[in-house]
Amino acid sequence: CLNCAGEIIIMKLQNKLLRHFISAGVVVLTSSFLVYELVASHRDMSEYMRYIVEKGESAFLYDKYQNQLVISQVSRKLDTHPTAEKAQQACAGVQTNGNVYGLNIAGHTFPGLHGTLSTTQPSCEPWINDLPALQAFDAAIAQSDIIAALNSATFKSDKRFRYYLDLDNKYAYFYSPIEIDSSPVDNWNFLHDSKLGITQFSLNGLLRGRTLISSIYADALTGQNILSFLTPVYHRDRLKGIVMVDVTRHDIEKLLYTTDRPLVWRYLDITLRDSDSTSEIRVHRSNTHFFSYAHHSQQVAENLHISLSLDMSYFLLSSWKLFLFYLISTGVLLHLVRMHFRLYTDVFKENISDSLTGLYNRKILSSLLESRMQKLTEQGVNIVFMALDCDRLKYLNDTWGHDEGDRAIVLLAQSISAAIRKSDYGIRLGGDEFFLILIDYEEQEAKNIPERIRQHLKEIDINQRVNFSWGACSMAPGDSLADVMKIADARLYENKKQKKHAYPGRED
Repeated sequence: CLNCAGEIIIMKLQNKLLRHFISAGVVVLTSSFLVYELVASHRDMSEYMRYIVEKGESAFLYDKYQNQLVISQVSRKLDTHPTAEKAQQACAGVQTNGNVYGLNIAGHTFPGLHGTLSTTQPSCEPWINDLPALQAFDAAIAQSDIIAALNSATFKSDKRFRYYLDLDNKYAYFYSPIEIDSSPVDNWNFLHDSKLGITQFSLNGLLRGRTLISSIYADALTGQNILSFLTPVYHRDRLKGIVMVDVTRHDIEKLLYTTDRPLVWRYLDITLRDSDSTSEIRVHRSNTHFFSYAHHSQQVAENLHISLSLDMSYFLLSSWKLFLFYLISTGVLLHLVRMHFRLYTDVFKENISDSLTGLYNRKILSSLLESRMQKLTEQGVNIVFMALDCDRLKYLNDTWGHDEGDRAIVLLAQSISAAIRKSDYGIRLGGDEFFLILIDYEEQEAKNIPERIRQHLKEIDINQRVNFSWGACSMAPGDSLADVMKIADARLYENKKQKKHAYPGRED
C-alpha cells in the first residue's frame, strides 16, 4: 500500500533534493574558481621558469660575446713578436715542476703575464712568439672584468675561469694564476680522454666553422662536472687555438637563483644536460621530492639542454591561502544553504503544526490532502477518519484552572501520537477537538486506536482526569473531507450521549 507521509514529508524530500542541487552548484562554483586560480598559477610558474632559463641563456650568450672580444684582441697580436729583452726575460723565467714547464707555475715570477703558462716542452721557443698575444689575452679579460664590475646591476659581473689552448704550439695559458703539479695537457692527450671538455667531435665542430661549442666534462681537480664554452682562434685561415671559459655548478646556480622568489628556489630541480656526451650538471636539488608540479625544458645551445622541475611542496606552501579561502568560502556558502532550507522547513512546519501539542493544525486539511485521500480511496486503500475531543474540559478548567485544561489537551495529544503511525495524521482542530486520518486501516481495526490512546493515558495521566469521546467513519470514493468529517463528528456526539445516559448528572 502506498505510504502517504503527508505534505511535510513530501516538502522535506523536495527541499532535500533542491538543497543538494544548490549545494552541488556552490561546490562547482567555488571549485571552478579554485581550478581557474590553479591553472593561472601553473601558467604563471611555467612563464617564470621560461624566464629563469632565458636569464641563464643570456648569461651564456654574454660569455660567448666576451670570448669573441678576447679573441679579437688576441688575433691582432698573433703576428707581433716580443722584443728581444721580453723574450729573454720570459725564457729566463721558465719554471719546472716535474714534467711540467712554463711561466708562473709555482709562483708569480714573471710579471709580463697575469696567469700561468703550462707546457710539457722544456724549450720556450714554441710559444715565445705568442707572448704579445697572451698579454693581449690578459688585457682583454681585465678590461671585461672592470666593465662588468662597474655594471653592478647585471648578473654577468661574476668572473669566469678563462684559459687558452694553443693547438699549434701545444701549451695552455690560464688567465688566473694557478699552481700546477701535473699538466692537464700531458702528452697532448686531452682529445682522447675528454680532458678540458674537448673531444675530437667538438674539435671537428670548430674546424667546420662553429663559433661556439659547449661541453660538460669532469673537472680533473674537483671531480665534478663543469660546463665549458669553446671558441676557436683562427690564424691565417687555420685553427690555431681555443679560448675556453669554465662555468662551475656554483656559477650556474648563482646565475639561475630566483632572487625575487626564494621559496621557488627551495623546491626547484635544475639539470643541465649535454646531448653529445650525455653528461649532466645537477645545478640544484629540491628540498623535497613529493611530486613534480611544473616542468620546463629548453635548448640553450646546439647540444645543451636545461630542465627545470618544481616540486608540489612549493605549490602547497605558496597556495595555502587560496586553499584556505576555498575551504572557508565553500563551507560558509554550504552552511548558508543549509540554514536557509532548515529555516524554510521550520517555518513551513510551524505553519501547519500546533504550537501547544506538536500535532498538525487544521491548515493541513487542504485541497491537496483531500485529493490524495480520494486517489488512495479509488485505488482501494481504506482510510478511516476519526474525531476526538476531551471530556469534561470545562469542568477541568473551572475546577483546577486553565493550566490543567491545557495539560489535559497536551496529555491527550501525546497519547494520540503514541497510538498512531508516522504515516497517519494526528490533527488538532482547535480547543479540545482532534481529528485523525488513519491510512490503510479497516474500520474494525481502527476501533483499536481509542483503546491504545486510553492505555497510554493511564500511563502518563497520574490523576486520571483525562478522558475523551470519539467517532469514526471510512472514506468512500467520491467523499470529500467535509463529508467524512461531518460523519465522524456526528458519531463522536453519539458517543458523548451514550456516556451521559450511562453516567447521568455527569458534566462534560
